[in-house]
Amino acid sequence: MTDLTHYSGQAIERAGGRRKDSDWITQQLASPGARLVPIWRGLSLLNGESAAHIPAADAWHLLEGAPAEPVFLGIDEVGALFALDLSHLDEDDAARLAPGAAFQELYGVATQLVRREASLLSHAAWMIHWTRRHRFCGACGYPTMGHEAGHVRACTNADCGILHFPRTDPAVIVVVEHDNHCLLAHQKGWPGRLHSCVAGFVEPGESAEEAVVREVKEESGITVHSVRSFGSQPWPYPCSLMLGFYAEADDGMITLDDDELAEARWFSRDQLRDPDLDIELPRHDSIARRLIDEWVARG
Repeated sequence: MTDLTHYSGQAIERAGGRRKDSDWITQQLASPGARLVPIWRGLSLLNGESAAHIPAADAWHLLEGAPAEPVFLGIDEVGALFALDLSHLDEDDAARLAPGAAFQELYGVATQLVRREASLLSHAAWMIHWTRRHRFCGACGYPTMGHEAGHVRACTNADCGILHFPRTDPAVIVVVEHDNHCLLAHQKGWPGRLHSCVAGFVEPGESAEEAVVREVKEESGITVHSVRSFGSQPWPYPCSLMLGFYAEADDGMITLDDDELAEARWFSRDQLRDPDLDIELPRHDSIARRLIDEWVARG
């Protein structure tokens, strides 16, 4: 896959090499083009179908009361961008931050956003989610403090001093092919008739390709071979990196894992093209949909 998936493709320079330079970060925050990307209790600020930013110059009072320092995201053609957690504000105060804008759940509006804006908002939400969940050291329980422009949380216990870094959870997702059909499944707890590719988290001590073989076998009873990489997608719900694959099944015999799947079926390309298809396919912003659509387009 050469083109980018939704939630990737930010038009910013992350400037990772400058994060340790606290003076430079302070200068960027005070620069005329600096903007805040606010997150309020997990919600993103949007104005219609566009991300809403707050000029940093107008928001010093917000910085003073925030539960954590702003997280440097990078620089675009206008200036620096920082994510800021505003969860301490009550709902009315949060609503007054930007006239005409409103805090919304990113998942509910992401398909309406251009990739660049969905990527920026997911980046901000990802970093704030991680920051809020690492306010205390997992080793000793002491508070942590932000370093490197919010990209490191350091334990404040001098006898511990562990550094905590942003978390990304790798997960595999695979279109299994057999006899010009692909395997789609409905997981217990999913809404309606949604069917998608087999997926699961990579476990410690295994490669992504091994995870594909294991997950397909565990969930459907099918043994696969010829595992081929398709591409990847950051998935900010809350912090996964989806690794897309295709794989060939040894045979078409399905044995469901009753703990995971309610249904799994083989579908032909013609079935998936049918406007009267009796299942719902994944959202267009997901790598699952990209995998399925590209498989259908090949035949």
